[in-house]
Amino acid sequence: MIYLDQSATSLKKPAEVARAVYQALTGTLGNPARGAHQAALEALKAVGRARRSLADFFGVGPMDLAFTPNATYALNIAIKGALSKKDRVLTTRLEHNSMLRPLYEMQAQGMALDFVPLNKQGFYHWADVRSALRPDTTAIAVNAMSNVTGDIAPLPEIAELCFKRDLLLILDLSQYAGTRPLPVMKNHPRALIAFTGHKSLYGPQGSGGLIRRGPVTLRPLITGGSGVLSFSHTHPDSFPEVCEAGTLNVPAILGLEAAVKWLTRQGLMHVQEQVDALRLQLMEGIQSIPHLKVYGAQRDAGPVAAFNIAGMDSGAVSQLLDEQYGIMTRPGAHCAPLWHEAMGTREQGAVRFSFSCFNTQEEIDMAIAALRAIAKTAD
Repeated sequence: MIYLDQSATSLKKPAEVARAVYQALTGTLGNPARGAHQAALEALKAVGRARRSLADFFGVGPMDLAFTPNATYALNIAIKGALSKKDRVLTTRLEHNSMLRPLYEMQAQGMALDFVPLNKQGFYHWADVRSALRPDTTAIAVNAMSNVTGDIAPLPEIAELCFKRDLLLILDLSQYAGTRPLPVMKNHPRALIAFTGHKSLYGPQGSGGLIRRGPVTLRPLITGGSGVLSFSHTHPDSFPEVCEAGTLNVPAILGLEAAVKWLTRQGLMHVQEQVDALRLQLMEGIQSIPHLKVYGAQRDAGPVAAFNIAGMDSGAVSQLLDEQYGIMTRPGAHCAPLWHEAMGTREQGAVRFSFSCFNTQEEIDMAIAALRAIAKTAD
């Protein structure tokens, strides 16, 4: 079995992650912030340690990091909690539905929404962002890395623009986090940054979070138990409590903590070198295959690649890879409908390969050989 669907979820996790989840489930952890007995206090301490570990990993203060079940949940909090019908938001046609659908909901309530267009390669450049900006734009909402092609957004330039114009930056790190160090930014704008734990951070499903940078006021998306201010009719609007209604998924949180500690020991630069080398190996190996069209950047992108073989349906290609070669990939629209509309692949979709540092050069060689064999059937 060769698993090349890491952008959906990483299959292989560090052993420390499973161990942390198991210990959380079989130990003496109660419900954090729900009582003063030993089990509740131990759970509160464990979550606090995990919050500090994740905050250190992302370079923020611990009280600026909230835990959520995933990035979709975090983006809904950010978009519906920070924006209103008075806002004008600039986003791109490269976004995932976890960004687009909350934006569409806000647009239906009166918020203005503009899009950065894509070029023929299915990406955009910094100049395109600048050109699409309006005088009354109040926020920019983008993913850091495309979940279809691995193309990386011009984050330092976007962040500097947001800082200078006091725009809110809503950033989706779902594909980016764990594949490389965060880019160095001259100035940090006000920002809400969503991440998920189960992809390139190698954490469990059900783990993720929302990071706040600078003064950003949020309305709660979900209200309920908070462990504090129980007699108030309204949910606390303080951060991170505004994001954390109900019982936290402590086993997943502690598994994610173990994952980022493992990543830190590996070194993000080392991880980046590994996954970038695998993508480059794939790109160089498939460029001479007839009938195969690659989308996005050939180099300087994350560990994701998308392509099609002639007029073959992407689902049929993915099925052949799975059934005949034991290679697991993702076909279809990848929850990125505007990208596929721009590329003319609404019906065909695209085949996506995505890698982790647990993949090997031998697996990539086998994938290249399989694609070459399938492409011959398109003659």
